[in-house]
Amino acid sequence: MPHIRMRAVKKEHVQELSASLAKELAPAMKTAIDNFTFELVQTQFFSSGQETVSYPFVEVLWFARSQEVQDECASIITRQIKKIGRYEDVVVVFHVLLQESYYENGIHF
Repeated sequence: MPHIRMRAVKKEHVQELSASLAKELAPAMKTAIDNFTFELVQTQFFSSGQETVSYPFVEVLWFARSQEVQDECASIITRQIKKIGRYEDVVVVFHVLLQESYYENGIHF
């Protein structure tokens, strides 16, 4: 934990980001680098009846942190994705998970 899901990002970019983002986000989130999970979600986007290309859409599932930390993490993610892929727009959405609702091996945090 945290779990980072990416859509509309190339596989090789997610692979590289799984190292560089974890390294930069870990101190900001005050967690260990090996706590991160990165997932590439294969998707297709459509508009007006046509298949379209989309901008990167990143979901961060995590335990609540301050607005300041969230802002910093959104900035880090956006900067690194734009740099690696020359993407024009990047969307980052945070989903707060309750510790008592998150189980690892049958035990909640």
